[in-house]
Formats: sequence, structure tokens, C-alpha cells
Amino acid sequence: MNTILEDNAYSAAKSYALRGTILDQSTITALTESLDIDELITRLKATAYNNSVSKIKEPYTAKKIEHSCNEHVSDVHYKLMKISPGSELLSIYYLKYIARNLKIILKGKALGKSDEELREYVDLYSEELIGRRDIVIKALTAGDLQEAVNSLSGSEFSKDINDAVRIYKENPTIDIFDAHIDKAYFTQLSEIFQELDKTSLPFTESVGSKLRPVISHYIDAYNILAVLRSKLWKFENDQIKALIIEPTFDISIIKLKKMIMAENVEAAIRVLETTSYNKLIPTSFTNDADNISVLESNIKKHEYKKFNRAFVWDAFAESVSLAIIRIKEIEASNIGAIAFGIENKIEIKTIQESLVS
Repeated sequence: MNTILEDNAYSAAKSYALRGTILDQSTITALTESLDIDELITRLKATAYNNSVSKIKEPYTAKKIEHSCNEHVSDVHYKLMKISPGSELLSIYYLKYIARNLKIILKGKALGKSDEELREYVDLYSEELIGRRDIVIKALTAGDLQEAVNSLSGSEFSKDINDAVRIYKENPTIDIFDAHIDKAYFTQLSEIFQELDKTSLPFTESVGSKLRPVISHYIDAYNILAVLRSKLWKFENDQIKALIIEPTFDISIIKLKKMIMAENVEAAIRVLETTSYNKLIPTSFTNDADNISVLESNIKKHEYKKFNRAFVWDAFAESVSLAIIRIKEIEASNIGAIAFGIENKIEIKTIQESLVS
């Protein structure tokens, strides 16, 4: 039987091998210069995404490319989940793929969309890998919103989804579903981290302490963006406070409450000037939606660099498995943005400027 140390070394080695498949800047640039979707597919076949994009059937579309890249990431995640000593955390992290589909389905049901209309946007590959396809199918094929919500009873998302529906009935803001599904997911992530942060062995560093640099970023970024988006969506202050996940990490609950009480989104962002996120604040303020978008983009760019550094300062810890998964997610998102840009005839420079690197 393998020891934890052997498993840790093996999963770290696998993560390093995967890091070697990350697309370099010249490849990304070449992808953005594709003349059309067909050429983009051809160029992707020369990368680690070959197996996934080769399964796409004509006619090729940006949405199909997006799904195929997400499937590639799910494969990477699933394989690491099976070999990593930190598999409990990786398993919870995997819930984000289910959360992504549930957001689409519940918002669609709230807007009266049929399952046929929603199927183009829902990809069940991630759920199939872990045997949880039924949870999404039941929600997708439900006759209406309430039936979809009822089908999720007992799941990790049930409580927060019911809260979202209750609020939605009082104030039909469609974004309430995004906010509460995100909360359900990140709460699960926070709770498993707290469990892993405990150790019964003296003078032994817990798994959680090794993962703190990664998890702290996830939870802090969630809290910051949840507050800002909720203010943009005109949520009541009490509704925003209910979305906060504690314990917080590098941004205190006091700072978050100041953001909630701020007069507007710009003022809320200004609260970050006295935190470790001060360098990520937009240099100029236009409108609230753009301000949040720029801040989120800056956070992702910081995240991308931070997780790449994990391979230097935390070479053989569980964090490299989580880091490579997130790096691959960002890469897949970049490819999706490239495909969308090419399909919609967006200028190459504009596409390149939108990418996280």
C-alpha cells in the first residue's frame, strides 16, 4: 500500500507534468490569429486539447469549443482527484462544475425556458465522470422552476437555492441564483478546508495549512465580488450580509461590512485600498459594471501568477494539484474567449487584451 508521502509525491509529479502542457504565449497568440473557427480547431489539435476538440462534430461553433475545453479540464481534475492525498478538497472543488450547470438551468427555468432551449448551454460531461448526471438532468427536465428546485432537495445546494427562490419571488432579480449557488459552493469549500486545517499529530503541519495560500484567495475573492455584484444588483444590505462566508482570511469581516455599507460600488471598491487587494483596484472608474469587471479580471490575473508560483514555493504539497486545476480552468476560459471572439469577428487585439495571463 502506498504511503501518504508516496501519494503526495506522485500527485505532485503528475501536476508538474500537466504544467508542462500549459499553452505558452506564442501558442495563445497563434490561436487568436486564426482566421475562422475551423482554423482554430486545427490549431487546437496541436495542443493538449487535441483529444477533446477532436470529438467535436461539425458544424463547429464557439460554444462547442468552450464545452470541449471544459471537458478537458474536468478530465484533468478527475484524474488528480483520484490520486491526491488532498482528494477531499479536490472533490468539493469539483462541485463548481455542477454549480455552473445549475446556474444556467435555474435562471432558465425562472425565465420560462424549456429544457430543449437550455441543452445547448449545459454540458453534463463533468457530472458523468463522477456519477452525478441525474441531479442535473432532473433539474433540466423539470416542468418549471419550483419543480427544478424540488428535484435538488437534499443536495449540497438545496438550502441556498431555496433561499434564492424565496427572495426571487419577492424581488425577481435573476442574478439572485448566481449569488446563492456561488455561496453554497464556496461554503462547502470553506468547511472542508477548516476540517483539513486540523491535525492531531504534534509538530505536524496540517494539509489545510499547506493549502491556505490557495483557499484564502478563493474565499476572499468570492466575498469581495459577492458584495460588489450584490450592490450592483441593488440587493438589500441584509441580503448581502447573508452571502458573506466566514471565517474570512486576508480581508476582514469589518472591511467587508464597510463595503456593504458604502454609498455605491465605487466607494465599496475604495475600501480595498487599505487591504492586500489594493494593487488590483481599477486605475480609473467608469461605470459600476465595468469597475467590477476590471477588478475581477485583475484578481484572475493575480490568481494566475500566484498559482504558477505554487510550483516554486510549495513544490511537493497538495496545493500544486489544486493550482494546476485552476490554471487549466483559466486557460480553458481563455480559449473559450478566443473562440467567441473569432466567431463574432472581434478584432485580434481586443481578444488578446481580454485574456488572463
